[in-house]
Amino acid sequence: MDAARLTHGEKGCAAGKRCFTLLLMLALFVAALSCGGGTSPAASSAPAPTPTPTPAPGPPTPLSGATITITAAGFSLDQTSLKSYPLSDIHVYQGSSLTFINADTQTHDVLSDPFGAHNDCPELNTAGFLTPGQSRTTVPLTVLRSCGFHDHQNEGNALFGGKVTIEAR
Repeated sequence: MDAARLTHGEKGCAAGKRCFTLLLMLALFVAALSCGGGTSPAASSAPAPTPTPTPAPGPPTPLSGATITITAAGFSLDQTSLKSYPLSDIHVYQGSSLTFINADTQTHDVLSDPFGAHNDCPELNTAGFLTPGQSRTTVPLTVLRSCGFHDHQNEGNALFGGKVTIEAR
């Protein structure tokens, strides 16, 4: 059929086929564009939420007292206190006491620093001379300060010494 012989209705039909083909191609083109190259809206690059920083832990709470055991190897702090402080820097509340236990076969003499004068914390001197198996608790530590203590019979040996800081409640 040539175009000269088509009736008015047949010309419209032929044009309609072309229109339909163009519309179909246009719809496919729009559909392809809307796909966005395979990325979905859910994969957008929204900024990740900023994590809340964890605050640094503060210093441990002072102890209500501590127990120090004396052996042939030196002084050792009880395990509960040791979780918070080393023997070289114990912190206790004002009014607390230290307990010294002689678990050695030798006598020991617990006194305040400094060597010879023993007057930094006179309250510590009340632990004093301990025979094997004996224990003694100091009088309450009432003055806010830091002071060292040692075994007078092992003066100068760092294994037989420590430091306590008395803090307000």
